[in-house]
Amino acid sequence: MPRGTCPECDAEVQVDEDTDKGDVVECSDCGTHLEVVGLDPIELDVAVEEEEEDWTE
Repeated sequence: MPRGTCPECDAEVQVDEDTDKGDVVECSDCGTHLEVVGLDPIELDVAVEEEEEDWTE
């Protein structure tokens, strides 16, 4: 199973064989949501949460 390294805690994070760029996985050690930014080798970066639009303005 492919693995990447969590940029927050340096733990090994397993990803599914069919993982694509842009998929989000969770680090089992620290709980950080990580985005897959590279596939060969697996590269992970902290996922950016999109802000919800404020329709009240």
